[in-house]
Amino acid sequence: MKRRHFLGVATVSMTGLAGCMGNTEYTVTDVSVADPAGPLALDLDLVDAAATVDSPARLDVTLRNDDDEDISIRNTGVWPLGLLALARSGERGRGKILLRSDQYGETDRVEVTANGIQTDNVPIVRPLDAGQSVTNQYEIHGNRFYSSGTYTLRGYFEEVPLFYRVGNAEEWTEFYPEATITVEERSLLP
Repeated sequence: MKRRHFLGVATVSMTGLAGCMGNTEYTVTDVSVADPAGPLALDLDLVDAAATVDSPARLDVTLRNDDDEDISIRNTGVWPLGLLALARSGERGRGKILLRSDQYGETDRVEVTANGIQTDNVPIVRPLDAGQSVTNQYEIHGNRFYSSGTYTLRGYFEEVPLFYRVGNAEEWTEFYPEATITVEERSLLP
């Protein structure tokens, strides 16, 4: 009887481990940003490339005012970059991956749950002084990827992450940087 019990427990344990050991993990292999056509610039710096089961990849995202005048930045969620996501290049719709930030927990404007994210949709407008830059760190959780490939940085709810206006301009301009992140699969099995 003990032998059958042992074999049963061993089989269940190995089956459970096989599922964990077979999980795909990802590595961020490239980040790039095209030169913008306006006064704002975006920089991506990879802090940690491995998006594993135990630890997410981390990315510093810097928004820079390269203009001689102050620029007003408008978005929702958290300032200045809002809620960022990755989406497969050329794809639209539900397949986007939320980038997590400690900022979400520091504001009452954003609520992150196990099943999604909500924002109060109240616009945040603040100035970014001439020559100033702001950096926020975002996490890329590997369990959110469904395949390797090239992903585009975008807003989570809307493609455009933020809007801006220079000086006393009346009209808001979309800021949609051409930023891409390439990920490759790596298996836990040798």
